[in-house]
Amino acid sequence: MNKFWNHIDQKYFKIALYCLGTVFAGLFILLLAYESTGFWVRVGKILAAIAQPLTYGLVLTYLLLPLTNFFDRKFSKGSSRGAVATASRSAAVALTLLLLLLVILLAATAVFVTFSKQLSHFSLGSLESLYDQLKAQYSSFINEILAYLQKQGWSTSGLVSYMQKGVGRVTGFLSDFFFGMIFAIYFLYDGQRIAAYWKRNLGTLLNKKVIRGIKLFLADADRAFSGYIRGQIIDAFIVGLLVSLAMLIAKVPYGLLIGLVTGLGNLIPYFGPILGYGMVILACTLSQNMTALIVGMIILLLIQAIDGNILNPKLLSSAIHIHPLYVIACVIAGGAMGGFVGMLIAVPMGALLKTEFERLIAYRQKQLEKSKEASEE
Repeated sequence: MNKFWNHIDQKYFKIALYCLGTVFAGLFILLLAYESTGFWVRVGKILAAIAQPLTYGLVLTYLLLPLTNFFDRKFSKGSSRGAVATASRSAAVALTLLLLLLVILLAATAVFVTFSKQLSHFSLGSLESLYDQLKAQYSSFINEILAYLQKQGWSTSGLVSYMQKGVGRVTGFLSDFFFGMIFAIYFLYDGQRIAAYWKRNLGTLLNKKVIRGIKLFLADADRAFSGYIRGQIIDAFIVGLLVSLAMLIAKVPYGLLIGLVTGLGNLIPYFGPILGYGMVILACTLSQNMTALIVGMIILLLIQAIDGNILNPKLLSSAIHIHPLYVIACVIAGGAMGGFVGMLIAVPMGALLKTEFERLIAYRQKQLEKSKEASEE
């Protein structure tokens, strides 16, 4: 037995054992998947539950990383010693998050106070008067809508169920955003060490050609996502601010709310103008102010023209270069797969896919040219 063992190459014997273990582990997993019908469904749900807050965390990291690095440089003052670097990074992350929470709190307070003041001028009687006018003019249309809703089972209990689902979605969003903040904290604090860890291990496992490809892909992804998301948020903030100020100066009803909704809608291509016009029509119809409706429409038209021709190209010119039809297709696909966050990241994801596709085409053309030159020789 000892002679037989001594004649065996220990290195290849271990490799064979690893291969057999991998095969048996794979067969065991496949057996579990076959026996349990809901196995892959549960795996998909787990991955989806992780992906949503992880996406929030990555988006927040992209937005906050420049500010965190700025504070880190100020606090460390060029020192790279372990204790000083750790303390300065911790302070930079804490200050960045504090500023983020302060901005959110101030924005929410301003919206609540302004909206409360504007809502106090709105009387229930005006809503009832508007309803009576609409009912007199469009009674048959309203009856058809009510009959359709009743046919679809829109009873009081159905409405309660729908509201409960809405509350559940809001709760889920807040929960995902909270865990996204936790992910962002770790990425901001330990991002360099995480990147160094993967760089070291991938460098051991993969060859140099694959490593170069991964680095090129990550550089493309960083250029597409960081440039687009930061530029789009700055653009949305400027548009929302301009719309709010212009609406308030022109005394359009619910001007601040219209500006807020238009700015948030501007995060997604082509959604800002649609939401803005819809809000102006709704607010001016409720207040029965047709003059304000015309003024509000003109304001939105002018600001959207400035945004489309000046602001947006300046902020996003270096981030993406894709056709508008492709943008719309990406937004629709992103909304179907990931809701609001999906629509937010759909355009840079589409731009990244377009870049990689063009690289693949260029590589294939180069290979074909080489083979053609070799055949001619």
